[in-house]
Amino acid sequence: MMTVGLEERNVYEDLDPHDTYFFKIGGHGLVCFHGRNYSIKKRLTAEQTSTMISDSSFYRISTNCYVNLFKISEIRDNTLLFRDEIHGIKTINVPRRNLEQIRRLIPRNHSKDVETDPVHQVG
Repeated sequence: MMTVGLEERNVYEDLDPHDTYFFKIGGHGLVCFHGRNYSIKKRLTAEQTSTMISDSSFYRISTNCYVNLFKISEIRDNTLLFRDEIHGIKTINVPRRNLEQIRRLIPRNHSKDVETDPVHQVG
């Protein structure tokens, strides 16, 4: 008989920025990652931070806040929604001037899954 063990992943130790919904950069290399059911503060080097903010998966919505374009599930008014079947919805407000650019940058295969309100829908 063969037994298969499920490998449990510790999100606090094995944090992958691409699994987060958005992150905010603070002073002295402190970065706060926001995901499904967590907010983790982690100190990063300048090189690590630079690599993350230059990654095309992330889009800057304010001076120190970047959203993960692959994790956006819906755009409603000035709000980005990140939906998870188990943990519900997490939201973040976005300046109106950034919304059209975000809609254009959402990956093509993902953009069909992203719902937008009819008033602001691009088509």
